[in-house]
Amino acid sequence: MEQNEIVDNAYRNGIEATRKLQAAEQKEMGQYMTPPSVARFMSQRCIPHAHKSSLCVLDPAAGSGVLAAAAIEGLMDCDTKPKNIKLILCELDGRMIPTLKKLANNLRNRAKLKGVSLTVSIKHGDFLLSQMALSSKAIADVIIANPPYFKINASDERAEKHSYAVYGQPNIYGLFMAACAKLLKRNGKWCFITPRSWTNGAYFAAMRKHLFNNLHIEAMHTFESRTEHFTDDEILQEAMITWATTKAKSNQNVIVSSSAGLADLHNSQLNNMPLNQVIDDDDDQMLILPTHVNGIDLKAWGSTLENYSLKVSTGPIVAFRADKFVRLRKSKQTVPFLWMQHIKHMAVQWPIKKKREHIVANAASAWMLVPNENMVVMRRFSPKEDERRVVAAPYIEGSLPGAVIGLENHTNYIYRPGGNVTEAEAVGLAAYLNSRVVNQYLRAVAGNTQINATDLRRLPLPSLDIIRYIGQSALGLSLDEIDAVVENALANENRERLAA
Repeated sequence: MEQNEIVDNAYRNGIEATRKLQAAEQKEMGQYMTPPSVARFMSQRCIPHAHKSSLCVLDPAAGSGVLAAAAIEGLMDCDTKPKNIKLILCELDGRMIPTLKKLANNLRNRAKLKGVSLTVSIKHGDFLLSQMALSSKAIADVIIANPPYFKINASDERAEKHSYAVYGQPNIYGLFMAACAKLLKRNGKWCFITPRSWTNGAYFAAMRKHLFNNLHIEAMHTFESRTEHFTDDEILQEAMITWATTKAKSNQNVIVSSSAGLADLHNSQLNNMPLNQVIDDDDDQMLILPTHVNGIDLKAWGSTLENYSLKVSTGPIVAFRADKFVRLRKSKQTVPFLWMQHIKHMAVQWPIKKKREHIVANAASAWMLVPNENMVVMRRFSPKEDERRVVAAPYIEGSLPGAVIGLENHTNYIYRPGGNVTEAEAVGLAAYLNSRVVNQYLRAVAGNTQINATDLRRLPLPSLDIIRYIGQSALGLSLDEIDAVVENALANENRERLAA
């Protein structure tokens, strides 16, 4: 069997195995097969440049062995091949073990034809609880992985064993990344394909710190589509590939690229960026990827909400705690109660008659209600299938009845304490938040579908004059038309700033 056939065959076997699973079971296991083109793309940069006669390759979440096969394929295609390769395949799912044994035989036969001695060790069990993962002993020259994706409790044995990388509720893929960072030999290569959520947020802060203390990030590739990288699996994840090596000098650069999916994978543009522009210098060490859209870089703007005396808060009403005030039907005592489902791009739609969308306004509930005045309201979570990260709308004073209104806890809102947001500011800021420029920026700095207040507080903003100009032009426009208004306004301000 030819080497490329071995990789493709491993993928087909994996897809056949996962298709026998119920969707809920596959999601619970977090098991999704890496397409061969992605596996080869990952392995190309994983092949060590320096010649070594003996190498060890580790896949800690082998699945059907696609990534391992691609890595061995790359090593055996080198002009100077290693004489000896040790391949370690770890897999928890017992149904994959027969497939891995067949793969091992095919790889050994192929290696023999190439004059390479290949030994394969298949370890059936939980990698994170294995002696290998817990030893912190550098054993591998190449580590390549597509780990499972699902959250576990902090009390889970795996989280407790890897507590150095845990804060709050961890996602298991972050533990795989952290554990493998300790297993890499000097000048070794480490490559993972994962969701992008690890790049920011408090839950991954300990994991990032551990990762950056042990590894140097060499390159990153992001997939802009949530669906076009795992083509045969129904998965909605914003994925990225990260390549790293053992700790290097801090002044090195990072290669950053992106593609929509598989079709343009090899045609993506490359950015060569200083490491200190990719990893934020604050305690959380968040990753910040390039944010250019049509030549516009939001990081060039230095203002934030705080500069304009604006504040972002989370909707104060937790529905089950306010149950005695929430009503299915309106009365003389109630005011509108907005859930995130009421918020659309540039519009508030109320009522929708699918929620308990009224709340009693009296002295007892007053603390959880907000003034009926100009503001921007938005969803805290964007639908996974939505192309835009932010769903925001201007709320104009008096649009709904009552002196106050209710905002449910899955919403955020922007207002000016002790002052008024003008209508042009509310419309302009909502249009800016919904725009393609901001969408690209937030996808780069926020790896999940939650829009938290911290991201919004840090979001770079143009001048208030530009926000008001956008607001005077954007009402009633489609998203594509809003994109054109926002990008033209930002480009004009950028030119004026550079000419000054």
